[in-house]
Amino acid sequence: MGGETLEEVPRDRRYTKTHEWAKLEEDGAKVRVGLTKHAVEQLGDLTYVEVKPIGTEVKKGEEMGLVESNKAVDHIYAPISGKIVEINSDAGVIEEGGTEITGELEIVSEDPYGNGWIAVLEPSNLKEEWDTLLSPEDYEKLLSGESH
Repeated sequence: MGGETLEEVPRDRRYTKTHEWAKLEEDGAKVRVGLTKHAVEQLGDLTYVEVKPIGTEVKKGEEMGLVESNKAVDHIYAPISGKIVEINSDAGVIEEGGTEITGELEIVSEDPYGNGWIAVLEPSNLKEEWDTLLSPEDYEKLLSGESH
C-alpha cells in the first residue's frame, strides 16, 4: 500500500491532483508551494529540482518546474496562478538556467511539508483559485484511490 496515512496529510494547506501543496503564508499575500510526501516517495532519491526564474508569472496547472530522481523525471505544476518570488535554494532547488545546487536536496524528501518547500508565489487570482484546490480530506480520498 504505502503512501500517506490520514495523520500525515497536513490540515493547514490545500492540494492538487498532481501532488503539489499550497499553503497560505501568515501575511495572506503569498503562497508557499511544495511537493507532497506521496510525490517524493513515488519519485525516490531526488537528484535535481528546478523552478522557473524568480519573477516568472505562472498559471494554475501550468508547469513551473521540474524534478528528477533516480526513478523518473516529473513536472512541478503551479497549484495557483501568480509570480514566483522565492525559491528554496537551502533545499537544493535551483532557478531554471542555473547550474549550482547550493543546498541539500534530501530536505525536500525528508521534510516535504516543512523545510523542503519548493517556491513561494505571489498569487494573482487567489480568491477564485484557492477553493478549486483539494481539501486535505479530498486529497486523502485521492490517495486512497491510488493505493488500491
